[in-house]
Amino acid sequence: MGGTRSFRSSRAFLVRTADMGETDRRLTFFTEADGALTAVAKAARRSRKRFGGALQKYFLLDVVWTEEPKRMPILTSASIVVSFWEIVANWERVRYADYLLELVSSLFPQSGPKSKAFAFLLAGFRSLSAGEPPVSVGRKAEAAFLALGGWGPDLSACRRCGREESRSFRFVVSEGRLYCGACTGKAGSLLSLGAVRTWRALQASSPATVGRIRIPESILEELQNVIPKYLMWNFGRSFRSLGDDSTVGKP
Repeated sequence: MGGTRSFRSSRAFLVRTADMGETDRRLTFFTEADGALTAVAKAARRSRKRFGGALQKYFLLDVVWTEEPKRMPILTSASIVVSFWEIVANWERVRYADYLLELVSSLFPQSGPKSKAFAFLLAGFRSLSAGEPPVSVGRKAEAAFLALGGWGPDLSACRRCGREESRSFRFVVSEGRLYCGACTGKAGSLLSLGAVRTWRALQASSPATVGRIRIPESILEELQNVIPKYLMWNFGRSFRSLGDDSTVGKP
């Protein structure tokens, strides 16, 4: 006897699609209610009317699906809540939108409610759509997702002497810790006090406030040389959406 069928719904972003058989599509979403979700869209290749053209990236969606034990979820409906179609007018925005989707689905692959990660993702899409520099949006998302997932790093003070403020620090990727100028040699990546304070602010931000943080170009360059490196060290790989850009600062 088959198991009980349940109906689920959530706000979601489409992460990726793949053809499945002659008429179906296999879809991966990042959902607010259940994190990463892979579902089958029946007859999605045969007719776009089946889902009203909603199965595209760069839309905030409301999706409904059914679940049965030992079976892949089946998508039953998808509707557009908000369009962020302004993103497609600029290639860099597209690349970073894809990066945010890849990042959140890679860092939070487990099923279960992901309301805060989803809120940061939505904040990133709003910022990209509003015209914030894509690199700035990317660094904010990296810092927020790392902190939310428990990967840190610990930026509270110098690991050796406990000093919280210094003209400059060095960040050692393999330790995820800071050393002040008086306590380190040439190891690690140099960060100004302004860059450290900015990173701390991003770690402590909420989805409602992260978009209001403005990062000066000089500090953005410092963070670009460190945060992707730390992200790659934690996960053992770079992320495909940005190509070579995601390995800037690679050891």
